Amino acid sequence: MASQFNPHQPHPMMARAEALANAGRAEEAMLLIRQLAAQGQPDALFVLARNLWSGGAIASDPVAARVQFDLAAKAGHGPARILSTNLLASGIAGPRDWPAAIARMAGEVAIDPRRKLQIELLKKMALTASGDPEVCRKPERLAEAPDAVRYPGFATAAECAYLLDVGGKNYRPAQINDGRGGTRLDPIRNSDEFTIQWLLEDPVVHAINRRIAAVAQSDADCGEALQLLRYRPGQQYRSHFDFNPQLDNQRVLTALIYLNHDYKGGETNFVKTTLKFKARKGDLLLFRNTLPDGAVDPASEHCGMPVISGTKYVASRWIRERRFVP
Repeated sequence: MASQFNPHQPHPMMARAEALANAGRAEEAMLLIRQLAAQGQPDALFVLARNLWSGGAIASDPVAARVQFDLAAKAGHGPARILSTNLLASGIAGPRDWPAAIARMAGEVAIDPRRKLQIELLKKMALTASGDPEVCRKPERLAEAPDAVRYPGFATAAECAYLLDVGGKNYRPAQINDGRGGTRLDPIRNSDEFTIQWLLEDPVVHAINRRIAAVAQSDADCGEALQLLRYRPGQQYRSHFDFNPQLDNQRVLTALIYLNHDYKGGETNFVKTTLKFKARKGDLLLFRNTLPDGAVDPASEHCGMPVISGTKYVASRWIRERRFVP
């Protein structure tokens, strides 16, 4: 529970809280953590924030969680400061202040050395004072049905390398909800994935997400969390629609950033059309999943064809018709 980046000594009662939790006495553990948090104990504030964010032992409340992350950061908890700055940059679960978040990053290099690279990448992006792209590349029309365009060189080689590094060893087999509160392996894809969930959406990832929003002509908070996908030889995503009839806030657009091109096979194939797309590193494929009346576009059915050799890496973002983030 304590962090190597914290200047304070871990509170002995935090070990007691952990023991209670491990013994299945979660309510008692959380009561003790709340008591310590009320006293301003940094580790307790951080643990309370994480539980409020994810739910489980207590009800999920991202807005309250963000308050606790901020308090933990002010109390000297290093990892809490990183997460607090990430949320300040993105505006998720609270106010957004991009300039303040960027100003804080230089003081966080000692906490997380990756901040140095993030600062360097942000300096190379042509961003407005609010973190939006100053200009957008022009699209190349691929098809009318589906409504699909390509943005060549959407992400730089350095940005692709950064996203690949974020994925690192975090990939897990693709899963879906099992309808009973758990998950199961996805029956139509055998690829691996890693979701850059909201707490991990650092300013570089957020700036890329805002660039996606700009070309999609949508608000950044309409996008789901960015997913990193890995396809090794033989792995594929069988024919499917990104449109989901069970959603009341529909996935109207799909954006795919191709992070490499040194593989064979793996084309994105729109199965009811002649469009079969093989990208270059950094390209963005943007396509619409719905017709003007909001119904599913039959032409948007697509698959990720099996990779023959090498490994294919993609960053995927589904864009909803309305605000999605908490």
